[in-house]
Amino acid sequence: MANNERYGRRLRDVGAVRALAHPGRYAILERLQLQGPATATECAEVAGLSPSACSYHLRLLARHGFVEEADNAGGDGRERLWRATVTSWESDLEDSTSPAEARALDRALGQVLLDASDRKITGWLDRSAQDSRAWREAAVLSNSTLVATAEELVEIRAALMAVLAPYFHTSRPLAEAPEGARLLHAALRVVPGPPPT
Repeated sequence: MANNERYGRRLRDVGAVRALAHPGRYAILERLQLQGPATATECAEVAGLSPSACSYHLRLLARHGFVEEADNAGGDGRERLWRATVTSWESDLEDSTSPAEARALDRALGQVLLDASDRKITGWLDRSAQDSRAWREAAVLSNSTLVATAEELVEIRAALMAVLAPYFHTSRPLAEAPEGARLLHAALRVVPGPPPT
């Protein structure tokens, strides 16, 4: 979804946005972003695809610049290593296609993101009883109603992103974080309700 403050790579190519608007490809890219280089076989485990299908999707992601072959000394076929080349992105299709197609692609991509987020949150809820009290109390699931203009929402978004920025995986890899740090899933969902009648 397009933002006024830029966050990562701007996706203006319809094909690139279409490539990400696929649950399997999104899972592959996320796997490579968070855990580093992997083979098609390793990516297939998180994407719910066969290794051969995963190889196809990796090549398609590479065509749009999201991934590339890693150091492949001795690797070939399904054992070829791939790595992510994009750590963050946002779609910006306003000048690339018709408004109807841009809305449809943003909707499809948004649904992939929401589904992936919901799976992470539900997964934590399912296993939270086994987590420590400290982590259970630190976790936040909150629904709130705000009253703001579109301009104020831009300010709210910028302020929230500024608070989160030092903790992004891209700014603070897990290997360099303090002892006891874990990867966290943060999903911001602030959307307008229907216009007042």
